Amino acid sequence: MDSKELISIQQICTSYNIPASFIDALQTYELIEITITDKSKFVKSNQIRTIEKLIRFHYELDINLEGIHAISNLLNKVENLQDEINMLRNKLNFYRENESF
Repeated sequence: MDSKELISIQQICTSYNIPASFIDALQTYELIEITITDKSKFVKSNQIRTIEKLIRFHYELDINLEGIHAISNLLNKVENLQDEINMLRNKLNFYRENESF
């Protein structure tokens, strides 16, 4: 794995002024994945947007970790349903366009 893809937990905590225990709790609730390399903890850079969203839920909206877990699961289900709707619309449009053949 390219080290450019990894961001240290310490760096995230310093940048966002949050405790490392919050990041550990996010991993406990399986909301993010932590990679351990050379006895240091890292997250993949593509998870930063998710972490930012979870920080806002917890610190700005005062939602506890159980609530964040539930919200994240529901948002993932909504996203999956939207993807399925788009796929079905594309299929429907394909059949409508080829109806005259």
